[in-house]
Amino acid sequence: MNSLSNKIAIVTGACSAIGKAIVEELVLKGLKVVGLSSDMNKLKILVDELKDKPGKLYPLQCDLSFPDEIEGVLEWIEKNLGSVDILINNDGVSLDWSSINGGIQELKKSLEINVLGLSCITKKVLQLMKNKGMDNGCIVNINDICGLKWLPLASDRPLSPAYVCSKSALASLTDWLRLELAQNESNIKVISICPGLVETEITQQWLKENSRLALKPKDVADATLYSLQTPEYVLIKDLIIAPIREMI
Repeated sequence: MNSLSNKIAIVTGACSAIGKAIVEELVLKGLKVVGLSSDMNKLKILVDELKDKPGKLYPLQCDLSFPDEIEGVLEWIEKNLGSVDILINNDGVSLDWSSINGGIQELKKSLEINVLGLSCITKKVLQLMKNKGMDNGCIVNINDICGLKWLPLASDRPLSPAYVCSKSALASLTDWLRLELAQNESNIKVISICPGLVETEITQQWLKENSRLALKPKDVADATLYSLQTPEYVLIKDLIIAPIREMI
């Protein structure tokens, strides 16, 4: 029996390569998926592509830089769907930025979406779960292998310092959230998925110019689905996946 069927999930960055792959897998599993994106045209196309699948995609416009839009999403979900079982924090930006010469706006934007917006929607979802008496939900943060503190910064793929800083912060926030929930005797799972180089819109051109093995977005989606389908007493804290021979 499918343990995920009929559950309600939020996926941020639902139209990005990884986000779209995750949405597709969840809808195929029969979930009601609230897909968030700032691009409603792409969301509507995705809704049409998935209209005959077992689950359903609900498209909502949301820019994580704006707390009011996050608040509006949670109000819509509570009114129309009741609550949320799963939050998948996938949305993120990777802006070209230099620690020496970069402007503050690029760094600010990276932190606003990759850290602050993510933290805001996570807090709102946890509050909704609490209000509805739910204690068996899942929070999944799509991080990056570069965000793990014990890894060297040397890499054979392009990385922005702003992006790496935001992902390192996300790794710490994920650990602290997991700890706080455990201290409060909560059964809500906090899962971190850390992929290496993935073939996305951001890396597509670079991969054409640099011969490297790369994960496909579906590989990340499959890892996410795997982590969500463990028994209730099993928690996958950190799941690291990378293409073979990746050096980071």
